[in-house]
Amino acid sequence: MVLVVSLALIAAGPTATYHGTGTVLALLPPPSDLHATRPVIVIEHEPIRGLMVERMTMPFIAASTTLFNGLHPGDRISFDLEDTPGALLVVTIERLAPPR
Repeated sequence: MVLVVSLALIAAGPTATYHGTGTVLALLPPPSDLHATRPVIVIEHEPIRGLMVERMTMPFIAASTTLFNGLHPGDRISFDLEDTPGALLVVTIERLAPPR
């Protein structure tokens, strides 16, 4: 059984992780107009190396609403995305100091 699980993990391949920075535009706990059961964060982000070459405004599904603790629209953030089946999932968020 361990061999079968190990082979399944190898076949699935590693999960791609990307790092970005941007500004929070909206925090949408579920349910929302964008997703019925998952939290969504809307970010105006800088280009994301290896993923997106342009600055964009996009909604992303968040791994948990606890990532939203202490965040407000307008906050500058650093975030990590995991490329999961069906969605880019925000897995970490760090609030950045405001620009000087």
